Amino acid sequence: MQSRIVELPASRNYRMSFGFFLFVALLSSVMFLSACSTTQPLRSGSTVSDSLAENLKREFVIASLQSAKGEYRGAADRYQKLLSVQPSNAAIHYALSKAYFGLGVLDSARLHSEKSVSLNPGNKYYLGYLAALSHEMHDYGRAADLYRQVAVLEPGSTEPLASLALEYLAADQPEKALSVFHEISALDPKDEATQLQMLFMEIQLTHYQDAIGTLTGLIEQGDGKEKLRLTLGELYLQTKQYDLASKTFRELLSENPASLSAWLSLFEVSVQSGNHPAFHDDLDRFYNTGKVTLDQKIDLAKLFLVRSYRETSFTDPAYVMIGEIIRRFPGNSQIYALRGTANLQKQDAAAAVIDFKKALILTPGRVAVWEDLVTAYLIQKQFRLAEVTLHKAKKRFPSMTFRLRLLEGELLFQTGKVKKAAVMLEALIRQKNAKIEKSLYLQACTTLAFCYDKLGLSDKSIRLYESILKLEPTNLLMTNNLAYLLALQGKELLRAKELAMKAVAAEPANAGYLDTLGWVLFRMAEYEQSREILEKAVGLDPREAEISDHLGQVYEKLGNLGKANEMKEKVRKLKAK
Repeated sequence: MQSRIVELPASRNYRMSFGFFLFVALLSSVMFLSACSTTQPLRSGSTVSDSLAENLKREFVIASLQSAKGEYRGAADRYQKLLSVQPSNAAIHYALSKAYFGLGVLDSARLHSEKSVSLNPGNKYYLGYLAALSHEMHDYGRAADLYRQVAVLEPGSTEPLASLALEYLAADQPEKALSVFHEISALDPKDEATQLQMLFMEIQLTHYQDAIGTLTGLIEQGDGKEKLRLTLGELYLQTKQYDLASKTFRELLSENPASLSAWLSLFEVSVQSGNHPAFHDDLDRFYNTGKVTLDQKIDLAKLFLVRSYRETSFTDPAYVMIGEIIRRFPGNSQIYALRGTANLQKQDAAAAVIDFKKALILTPGRVAVWEDLVTAYLIQKQFRLAEVTLHKAKKRFPSMTFRLRLLEGELLFQTGKVKKAAVMLEALIRQKNAKIEKSLYLQACTTLAFCYDKLGLSDKSIRLYESILKLEPTNLLMTNNLAYLLALQGKELLRAKELAMKAVAAEPANAGYLDTLGWVLFRMAEYEQSREILEKAVGLDPREAEISDHLGQVYEKLGNLGKANEMKEKVRKLKAK
């Protein structure tokens, strides 16, 4: 869609309306054209003997009216004729630029706009128009220079400065944009929109102390503003000013004891600072308050558990939170199920089984807990118990066909019945409503792809990995596996390298992903790079025979037979174990 500069917001007075442009242009034409005179008419067919100046003015008015009606070609032709008489008339160059813009001929529009500015550099309207045109042509640096000139011509005005800041953002120069927002704020200290923009950028650029100052100013301007005070506390936490963070969150909770965000942040302060007594005291206060429901308390424990997947420092606090809820509410099945999940996170599948069983005794109608119990048995390789439990779940939940059959496919795969698992999962993903629950569908496709891998059906695996990535482009496991299969087949090695690098960039300490990248590089005969990557992978997972085998093959290609034999011996011992 073609944008129209003439339709830019009228609130920015240096981007004028067409009517005002016409007035300025006509006034300029009088000034520039009045010095010339002649008794000959400019247009053929005219019977009136006018002076050249009067004729030029009339031609300019006609051209301007044509431009106003959208007859840009005719207007441009007339303006060109006028320029042949008055080549240094800034108003004509400006008007011609507008006509060319209307025709979509941006290069010519830019040329004449630049000419108008060079002839009259003090005209803020010409400068503003050229700045907008430069932005339209993605020349953000030039646009920024022009808006700065407009700002100099309009001291005290925030409008050109606002446009200047936006140009710096468009040019990917956030530090310069932030500096301009500070200029605007100095001119209008009560402009809350500018202060919020400054705050956002200061946080984005990690200028946390500056952001704290901006936030403090915003908070002082009005009452309440709980979200701003929460953000202030988070900034104190980010800068490790734990006492100030704790003080901020406690003040919020004294006013609003039901604020889950403040409670969560307060707990985070004590976890990050390692203040375990404060964590337990605050947790006791939290569970004793009547302003927070049991479901909310459980939800907060869930948030900590999710956080613990990424940061191990939250694992024990999450477990303590769950334990305290169980102590206070021993008849709640939901919290037993949550502790079961926490035990799986801690790789204690036996304890997880106990918790899932307790949850099912209290509330046997939760299919998710049945699934979790089967999963816990699978982790322990107690396949018979997993099969019996799954059979009971299928009888209890006959309508939950898809998710339970998916679990059955996983059970078959793990017990070595790969072909049978593949047949079942193929039928499952072909069902009419298979894609209704995207996560379950993707899980079924993933397990089926693993089946194909085991069965040596690489082409089918590749097609399935491709379809999974179309639905979930950020799935790193599928990205890695596709890269590895392409490398094994020697197909699309450049793409395989790109995929493997994407996985490694997201998880640089994942030995499996590093192994894939190293093997892709090996297949591309980039042996030295392959060696560096695979040595790192072996260091991260020295017990994985396949990685050591790959590294041994690289050593062999590099002519380092001593290390190659060392790796072969290591692989032999690992496989023997």
